[in-house]
Amino acid sequence: MTSVVTGTSVKDAAVRPKLTLVLDAGGTMLKGAVLRNGKRVPGIQLKQPSRAQDDAAHIVAGFAHACIDLLEQYLSQEQGLEGRLNAGRLEGLQNERLKVAQPIGIGFAFPGPFDYKEGIALLQGVGKYDALYGQSVCSLLKQQLLSLKTAFPAPALNALAEADIRFGNDALMFGAGAALRYPCERLICLTLGTGLGSAFIDRGRVVAGVQGVPASGMLYAQTFEGAPVDDQFGRRGLLQLAASQGLLQPDMDVAELAAAAAAGDEPCLALFHSYGERLGSMLLPYVMDFRPDRILLGGQISNSWELWRAALQRILAPSGVSLVQLPDTMSCVYQGIHRLFEEDEQD
Repeated sequence: MTSVVTGTSVKDAAVRPKLTLVLDAGGTMLKGAVLRNGKRVPGIQLKQPSRAQDDAAHIVAGFAHACIDLLEQYLSQEQGLEGRLNAGRLEGLQNERLKVAQPIGIGFAFPGPFDYKEGIALLQGVGKYDALYGQSVCSLLKQQLLSLKTAFPAPALNALAEADIRFGNDALMFGAGAALRYPCERLICLTLGTGLGSAFIDRGRVVAGVQGVPASGMLYAQTFEGAPVDDQFGRRGLLQLAASQGLLQPDMDVAELAAAAAAGDEPCLALFHSYGERLGSMLLPYVMDFRPDRILLGGQISNSWELWRAALQRILAPSGVSLVQLPDTMSCVYQGIHRLFEEDEQD
């Protein structure tokens, strides 16, 4: 087994950061929050377009300004200043009253493929972050923050430029955060979003390559009924299944299909029933080999799980595993990102 956290820092941090800017780099949206000593700071959040189809310079500039926005929100709140100071703008952090009294960590949940240890993006041909292929996002962000520090000198920007920067797989970050709720259990953690993210965890540590778990520790590349799992059990797969059954109309997405099913539309109910059965059939061999105490479900599609829970439970009944849907997926992801900065203590 390996540590549940993985990542890299721009420098070897001698002091574990007490303030963590946590960001989830999705293909559509960039989301963020601030954690202090591992606890989320209320009232601070970020949600903006990720610009994942832009060139590398614009993507990284977006990351840098997201960090500035989060830090400005935190410092304005912490130091009792009236309102937000030019939210997301450098002028806000130039205020001399905004000073950072503790080490900062910047942690990203990033989709793969990605070299998380070195901070190098390896996504190519997947429609998001292609412009970063082969480049160190870690170094690019560090350079961007250093250039902003030079152009706009201020104590807060100095602290941001010196931050410890780390990266982790988005699905593993969900698993890492969710595992904190069940520290003594074996878990399969699934995120059902655009595709299917997964992590196998035993008492807080990732399992890979043993007990029926794929060598990667993830299911996305495994095949089921002749096709990759990632293409079948996220949004893409559910829409393809709907199309194959003649249910997909123009401008219809998963939310519309779920709403129709919840309203009693029989074909849509049958669609989600089929989804649950197929998901269970795919999972059953891994569940029987790994023997988890629970399967934890997150991601947008899990929000409709009342439509397919019974079918999934029926297929998995021989294993006796418990199913838990976690509605606060992002909270788990943020907690998992924070754990990136605890890996030095765990190793």
